[in-house]
Amino acid sequence: MPVLYLPLVAFGRMQPPVWEELDQTLYTLHLPTPVTLRHTGFTVSLKRNRIMLEATVEASVIDHLSVKIRNRAQQAGVSSTRTLLPSGIALADITDVDPNVCNLWLATHRHLFAQTEEVYEFTVCKTGKNRENAFLEMMADYQFTDMFSHSSSLL
Repeated sequence: MPVLYLPLVAFGRMQPPVWEELDQTLYTLHLPTPVTLRHTGFTVSLKRNRIMLEATVEASVIDHLSVKIRNRAQQAGVSSTRTLLPSGIALADITDVDPNVCNLWLATHRHLFAQTEEVYEFTVCKTGKNRENAFLEMMADYQFTDMFSHSSSLL
């Protein structure tokens, strides 16, 4: 996958004035500490006729951030929101890979289990789909804690 992401909330369509209000409101979101995201392993799943390799995470630990974002969106006048807390982050489309190769990859990467990362910011993206492919446009980043430290291991 060219971009790894864990979707938290879907806002739906909104007009520019609502987006501006949401943007201002999200800048006020603050949590006292970073959110921890615990990696628990890998799984293979079927998504719309595609076999996907996913890194599994404890999604419940980021539920609080998702709720805060949804509350800010409602304050900004966003009419429809829904939570999108998946239990896995898509890593690769493995539809065309031999099952033995996939099993070998999973076996050799088991040492990556149970890692914990700290998340300090989230990004709002505009998504869409045209006839050729889906697109993802980054709209804005929002740092939600003052404890940010630059690290190569950040999500």
